[in-house]
Order: sequence, then C-alpha cells, then structure tokens
Amino acid sequence: MKKVIVLGGGRIGRVIALNLSEDHVVSLADIQKPDDLSSNIEFKPFDVTDQAALQKAVSEFDLVVGALPSVLGFQVLKAVLETGQSMVDISFFTEDPLQLDDLAKKHQATAIVDMGLAPGLTNLMAGHFIATYEQVDELVCLVGGLPVERTLPFQYKAPFAPLDVMEEYTRPARMRRNGQALTLPALTEIETLYVPGIGDLEAFNTDGLRTLLDTVDIPTMAEKTIRYPGHARFISQLKTAGFFDNEHRDNTAQVLQKQWQFKPGEQDLTVLEIRVKGIQNGQPSRETYSMVDHYDTENQISSMARTTGYTCAAAARLVLNKSLKSGIFAPEHLGQETCYFEYLLSDLAQRNIEIKSCR
Repeated sequence: MKKVIVLGGGRIGRVIALNLSEDHVVSLADIQKPDDLSSNIEFKPFDVTDQAALQKAVSEFDLVVGALPSVLGFQVLKAVLETGQSMVDISFFTEDPLQLDDLAKKHQATAIVDMGLAPGLTNLMAGHFIATYEQVDELVCLVGGLPVERTLPFQYKAPFAPLDVMEEYTRPARMRRNGQALTLPALTEIETLYVPGIGDLEAFNTDGLRTLLDTVDIPTMAEKTIRYPGHARFISQLKTAGFFDNEHRDNTAQVLQKQWQFKPGEQDLTVLEIRVKGIQNGQPSRETYSMVDHYDTENQISSMARTTGYTCAAAARLVLNKSLKSGIFAPEHLGQETCYFEYLLSDLAQRNIEIKSCR
C-alpha cells in the first residue's frame, strides 16, 4: 500500500480520497475538516497557499492528488513538482499545464493534469481515437451534470463551487474548425439532443478542449456543456445584466451557492456524448460514444463525483502501479497508449462507469 495525500476536501476531493482508501493509505488536506470524512482517512489541516507548509506536508507521500478550486490549481501543482513529488490534478486551472513540463522533468516528477470527466475522460477517448484511426477529421464532446429534479429558474444544481461554474460560463470557448483556430463566447450555438430515458437536453459552447488544442491534430474540434433546455438563455441574461462581472462575481456566487446546493440525498445524473468522424481501417467512419451515469443511492455519492473523482482515482492508481516517464501528461497522451487506456477503462468499469459505442 502506498501513501497518498488529497489536497481539497470538497465534494469531489472527498470521493477521490474515499475511493483510494480502498487500497492505499490516504490523507486529506484542507483548511477545515469535512463533517462526513471517513474514519480511515487521516485529516491534515493546513492552507495550501502557504507554499512552505505545502511542500513540507507532501514530502512524506508517494503521490499527491489535487482537487482544489481552479484559482489555486496551477501554483499548487508548480509547488508540488518543485519537491520532486508526482501529482494527479483535476483543478482545471486557466493556465497552460504543459508549460510545467520542463520543471517536472527537471525534478523527475510525473503529473497527470485535467484528469476528471471533461476535460479528462473525454480527452482520454480523443487520444484513443488518434491511436486507432488512420485519420481523425472531427471530434465533438458534449457533457454535463444535471439534477434529476428540475426546479426553475435554473434547472441546475452545482457539484462544484459556483465560482468555477461561473468561470465555465464566462471563459471564451476555444475550438477548431476546418483546421482554423476559433474562439466564441461561452453559452453560444445551442443545439438540442435527445437522450433516451431523460428527454430533450441542450448543449452550448464552453472552453473544455484545453490541452487537446495543442496536443492533437484534429481539424474540427469542439466541446459543449449539456443542461436542461432554457438554462443557457437564462444564464446569458444574468451575464448581460452584469451579475458575472468581476465586481459582482463574489456576491453572485454567494447567492448561487444557496440556489445550486444539492440537498443531502438529492439525486443527480451525468450525460456524455462523444462524436468522432474520420478514416478507420481504410474506410470512412462515424461513431458516437455515450454514457449516462446515475447517483449512487447505496453509498450516497453523486454521479458527478463518481465520474470525475473515480477517473482521477484511476489515474492515481496508474501512476502508483505503472512506470510513467517524468513530465506533464494530459489525458490524451495516456489514451494513445493501449496499456494505459485499457487500465483506466478497466478501473472505471469495476465501478460501473462505461462509455459505450453506438455506431
């Protein structure tokens, strides 16, 4: 058994820690101890913004896992790498993680970044397509977490901090069309998709491709966020009215924290659809991969925590059990290696998370 420390005790961080505690010795670090922390997980109270304390704390562990707010992610990853410790991170920070590749190699450390659901599992699949298609012409990823019960006006509850969701709604969406880089506002180009058992949903542009824009040569790529119909229009009205402007953002987040808070036991679901087009085995190919995941009623774990946290935990096991080179790995790098790809999907399948092809 190896020693792992999870930085961040939010909804996702707690699930990662609980999952890894099944086969490793796990500690969780945060400013305050979560009320529902499992008794077999040691709590370490400290502030990750104190770099000296952070670097001292992580030095005794075999692996560090980052599940922090996006505003903290990059500096924490940099500080951890400077100690020579390896890390798996889901902070989804704004900065380019690949710029830390030289630092990681200098200190002989390995880091897997953006290793959640999307980015994360979607990028992993993209890497797999690059490895198994002779030519990938188009990749579109649609993904979103939803409350089972729809309540106006938002028809939404947040599994993450509201500030991070607001960042998703305000950050310009980078994509590629016919080989040309393109940036559009978030919440634009709304399309309707039908999901059996759920009904009609909407999907709109968001900035979820991240490292894929630099690591793979696919002429047309886009990522869209899935919500119930009408959500994007309502959020756009709030943006236009100034509620997401910098001077009002913190106050808006406090209001949304109450509006978007899941009640204990309240159920959610996660929808994922990946469309790929290209040349496979010498023939034109068009495939759609999908996943619908539900709240774990037995263990009271949200679907978003399952799909995000278990993907991160699977990558943590990969680092602990396999010999990866030093440097920064995006999920698509792992997807291009058959042994890594199969290892990660097998780990997720054991937890009833499967992406199925519906060619």
